[in-house]
Amino acid sequence: MLSEYKTFLAEAAKRNHRKIGIEQKLFFFDDVSPGSTFFLPHGTRIYNTMLELLKSEYRKRDYDEVITPNIYKSDIWKTSGHWEHYEENMFTFEVEKEKFALKPMNCPGHCKIFARSEVSYKALPWRMADFGVLHRNEFSGALSGLTRVRRFQQDDAHIFATFDQASLLCHLCRHCMAND
Repeated sequence: MLSEYKTFLAEAAKRNHRKIGIEQKLFFFDDVSPGSTFFLPHGTRIYNTMLELLKSEYRKRDYDEVITPNIYKSDIWKTSGHWEHYEENMFTFEVEKEKFALKPMNCPGHCKIFARSEVSYKALPWRMADFGVLHRNEFSGALSGLTRVRRFQQDDAHIFATFDQASLLCHLCRHCMAND
């Protein structure tokens, strides 16, 4: 079993994306910004190609793309409930004696957009998508290549729906999962 495990580790090391990314000159990491990726030209081309594919999928599924700010006052995070659970994993700072944070997720920004919209309940469901920059203050021991980072962009979407629409969606999901 030890021999098999050592073979497994050796094979996994050959497929390590951090090593391959550097060898193929796609990206690198540097201590000047721990947990943040520096994408090189070829890596950026791959990244942008994937982003265009993602955006085409948004359009196919009737998602409206939005862009939200990177910095919010702490009040929005307290209202949303994120502050209570994630404050230690947020980058926080003061501006003019008020506490702010870099956004670790897009949810509150999407809720602000929806609250300010003039979308009628008849136009629901409203599908909103964002590929915003997010920052999470991950512990240094948790950082791991492209999978656990401090700065990233996430395909994040929210669907604003009536209660009946949400109930139908939940019913369909349970039905699909039961038949998988």
